[in-house]
Amino acid sequence: MQRILALDEPQNIPPEPPEPPAPGAGSNFDFKEDFELVVGRRQVAAITFLALVLVVVCSGGAYLAGKAISAREEAVQPVLLPDPLPAPAPMIEATIVREPAPTPAPQPAAEAPLFANPNPKAIYIQVGAVEKGVAMVIAQGLRKYALDSFVAPGPSAKSFRVLIGPFADAEAYQKARNIIDQIGLDNFARRYQAQ
Repeated sequence: MQRILALDEPQNIPPEPPEPPAPGAGSNFDFKEDFELVVGRRQVAAITFLALVLVVVCSGGAYLAGKAISAREEAVQPVLLPDPLPAPAPMIEATIVREPAPTPAPQPAAEAPLFANPNPKAIYIQVGAVEKGVAMVIAQGLRKYALDSFVAPGPSAKSFRVLIGPFADAEAYQKARNIIDQIGLDNFARRYQAQ
């Protein structure tokens, strides 16, 4: 029986006695003899550790060699200098001209109530349909421009319309429309029907 590698611990088995040499064999180089190589757990662990150390050393060497080569390649690249800045453009002088603010018309003589219902078949300019607080602020702001603005009930319980009017003639309507356009508010004309 010939075993080259056995991973078992050596057992206390008595060795087999050697076979006597065959008659007529006078040579000392007889290779027909059985032999056994026994490797225990300690030897396997030592060989594995040495292989691991060898892999780590080779990996570290390859890393350092690669780093040295890349540093050498970076040093070869030419240094780029920024272009000189162009001369500054000549300064252009500008004058800020502000449009004169629209002058509010004189305050109305009698202060009308802020909340009202529109008259049937009268023409009004509607500026918005918003919440009650916002509608009050817009209506009071429009009154500073001498516009007959008020807050009327809106399409729902939570929204209110901001209306300007009623207008007696087309000239009064156009004058109010021009003031609203100068302020920059979106608006549209509306004729209310009796409800």
